[in-house]
Amino acid sequence: MFDKCFRVYYQTLCYFAYNYLKGQEEAEDVVQEVFIKLLDATESFDNEEHLKHYLYKAVRNACLNQIKLSGIRSEILNNIQKNTPQDENDFFVHVVRAEVYGEIMAAVNELPNECGRVFKLAYVDGFSNEEVAEQLSISVNTVKSQKNKAKIQLREKLKGLYPVLLFFLNI
Repeated sequence: MFDKCFRVYYQTLCYFAYNYLKGQEEAEDVVQEVFIKLLDATESFDNEEHLKHYLYKAVRNACLNQIKLSGIRSEILNNIQKNTPQDENDFFVHVVRAEVYGEIMAAVNELPNECGRVFKLAYVDGFSNEEVAEQLSISVNTVKSQKNKAKIQLREKLKGLYPVLLFFLNI
């Protein structure tokens, strides 16, 4: 149960935490701490939706604690902690973006090997066509071709999310 939960939610929760902390390592640390607490906890969950809600709230609270303890970004902390309806909307937007990111990354992971590697390097890691070609020892035209194949396959896999994908990854 724990292993499945970790595999399903870890990457999405890291992205969610990154929206608060703006640091990849900090985000990963926070999410790992939440999973460690979950592993040690005696709490039981009614269903997967209850568990997912718990994880998002726990990560959010851990991020706020991290911001508070580090003394960095106190302005962000003040904005997040205000009890205005806007804050709940912000929380909801972050959850939706994290869920969309999870869907996108799941689809990207299903791409054929070479196609997926090119796509990740170009759009997730932000490398130029030339940099991708150099890293993978392939031609720039092959990179362009693989990127187009990936877009076509992702368009099919993420039919309803493709407009969001365009906006989200700036394709």
